[in-house]
Amino acid sequence: MSGTAIRVGVDLVPLSRVRTMADADDGRLLHLMLTPAEAELSRFTSGWDVHGVAGRLAAKEAVFKLLHVTGQPLPWQSIEVLKSPGEWPCVRLTGPASRWAAEAGIEAIDISISHEEQFAVAVAAGATGHPPLEEEFHAQQDLVQR
Repeated sequence: MSGTAIRVGVDLVPLSRVRTMADADDGRLLHLMLTPAEAELSRFTSGWDVHGVAGRLAAKEAVFKLLHVTGQPLPWQSIEVLKSPGEWPCVRLTGPASRWAAEAGIEAIDISISHEEQFAVAVAAGATGHPPLEEEFHAQQDLVQR
C-alpha cells in the first residue's frame, strides 16, 4: 500500500484535575508540564486560566498519541501549544517530540481545543508520507466493514 496515512490523537482533561494541580505548591507541577511561554499564556493576574491549561494539557496528550510512540513518557516540555497570529491554537515541537514526528514523516500537526464547565478536549491530526503497516491497514478495513 502506498500513499498518505492520517494520524489522529484525542484527549479529555477534567478541569477539577487542573484546579488541584494549580492549588498544589502554587502550580509547581503545572510549571513542569508547561513551557514558560505556555505558562505566560495560561495565567491571569488572579491566577491560572484553568480552562486554558486543561486545553493545553489535552492538546499535548493528543499530539503525543498521534506520534504513536511506545515505551516513552510524554515529553511535556517538548510539545508546546501556543496561539497563532489569528488566535488559533498551534503546536511547536522540539526535542524528542520533534524527532518522533520527523521519524514518522509528519511535517505539520493541526489541533482543535474545546472546553466547557467540567472538561477540556483536544484533537490533533497530522499526515505522514509513510503508509500504515499492512496489518494496521487490514485492521482498519475490518473496523470499517463492521
